[in-house]
Amino acid sequence: MKKADYRRIANTYDIARLLLNRNLELWIKLISKKIGHRQKVKFLDLGCGTGRFSIPIATRLGYFVTGADSSEEMLRKAWQKEGGAQVKWDVQDATSLTYSDKSFDAVFMSHLLHHVDEPLKVIKQCHRILRPGGVILNRYGAIEHILDDPEHRFFPEAMELDKTRTPSVEQVEKWFRTAGFENISSETIAQQTFGSGQERLRKVELKSTSILTLISQSAFEEGLEALRKYVSNNPRDPWLLIDRITLTTGKK
Repeated sequence: MKKADYRRIANTYDIARLLLNRNLELWIKLISKKIGHRQKVKFLDLGCGTGRFSIPIATRLGYFVTGADSSEEMLRKAWQKEGGAQVKWDVQDATSLTYSDKSFDAVFMSHLLHHVDEPLKVIKQCHRILRPGGVILNRYGAIEHILDDPEHRFFPEAMELDKTRTPSVEQVEKWFRTAGFENISSETIAQQTFGSGQERLRKVELKSTSILTLISQSAFEEGLEALRKYVSNNPRDPWLLIDRITLTTGKK
């Protein structure tokens, strides 16, 4: 599987993937609701990147948060952020976590599973390190929800690559069941990620979606020109503003 190089992406990651505060609040509330009322929650943000969820979950919810990622560059950026000292940062391979059995009350992943060769192995690792009654939460763009977004409609190479690596909601739920999770459910949210078509275009120019770093430069430039024309002709099209993102959860 072709993989994004997060050593290169780290420097532009936060600019390209800014999470609006209203959307951050939405997801934090949903995460808190799924975990429920617990004392001293030990929370693992697996594939945490630069800590865009790890830090606010630690500072706003008061959880004991560990942020784990395979990229030292991403973790370095996370540690330098305001509030970064409230999170424990670890370099980890998601398919072979070094944590002991029954170490966490919750494991959260955001846009991680399509980056690994063995997603089921990652989910089984999550099951192992969760305590009985622990919660797994996977936030992702399911294949059925992303194929007609601008990053795929205008970039056919991206579409073909993601068809081979991005799971459906049904597939994620099947992985959860196979790993031993129960009470599995999925909720898909139409999130307004962008304030305008021009804003989305600027993020695409930065290759804000990792799949755009994997396609050929000629395919990227051709798709970018087509997207520019579309945004110019349809600046208020709501389709340019919305992303559909799913949260699938399960309990051990």
